[in-house]
Amino acid sequence: MRTRGWLILIALAGCRLPDPTPPAAEFLVADGSSTYWVTSNRSGIHARVSPLILARAGDHYYEVFVGESTRSYQDAIFSAEPIWRRDLVTGDTTLLWQDPKITAWENVYLARNPNAHLVDPDDSDDDAVALSATGESDIIGVVGKYLLYTHRSMIQNPDMERADTARGIIDVGRAKSVEMSTITHDTAAFSGGGTRADGVTRWQHHGYEVIARFDSTRDQSEMMLRDKRRHLWKLGYVSSAVPRIIWLDEPKVDAKIRTALAHAFEGAISDDDLSQLAVRRLHRNILPRIHSQ
Repeated sequence: MRTRGWLILIALAGCRLPDPTPPAAEFLVADGSSTYWVTSNRSGIHARVSPLILARAGDHYYEVFVGESTRSYQDAIFSAEPIWRRDLVTGDTTLLWQDPKITAWENVYLARNPNAHLVDPDDSDDDAVALSATGESDIIGVVGKYLLYTHRSMIQNPDMERADTARGIIDVGRAKSVEMSTITHDTAAFSGGGTRADGVTRWQHHGYEVIARFDSTRDQSEMMLRDKRRHLWKLGYVSSAVPRIIWLDEPKVDAKIRTALAHAFEGAISDDDLSQLAVRRLHRNILPRIHSQ
């Protein structure tokens, strides 16, 4: 299960723009629940949004997602939502985390019911289920190479009900759970190559910079694009205090990686009925410099 962020993007009509025109730029904005593909040039600033949850560890790009596993018996059902990663280039899929409670509860059930056998979940009789164990996972966000998640587990029968909620952090590259202290000491994970000061993060790039200004009243970050002459274009808001930027222009991303990113981006859109292109006519602003202390 995952939530969606949103970003208001700019679309320009016509073939020629009044000066100043936006700088040439191409990059991804990833906020932990969605990915935005932003392209800027003389024809305008355009972007598409995809529910792709993207993580990068070293030179590897991964899609992270929540799966589903259901094992049904005559009178019991065990449902889990493990968290996976998929390497966008190789296609290899690796299990990042699964709730050990669901497996433990199923083992106890089988020990008490040695003659139990699996049935097709579609053929199971809900009225006959005396024991139900479920786990639900939600990806909270991605910070650098780390994935933050929350998990709820519940087991119930006619005589008992027990629930538990937990949070955790996974190093996506190593496919290993880590302690909170690991991420708090990894300052590079928060900045993602940018500099942070007073709730503002800046990513300097070739001929332009991307700015994220956190708005505590909205609990979102306002994204902006600024050229070398300090002309500023507001892009909209993303649902993260620490969005990540992945450059596609300079240096140009490897063709194999670019193709893999494009396929994953489009694939996630086709799998999500809520995906849509968000556009808005251009409102150009030249704003005062955003000072950092």
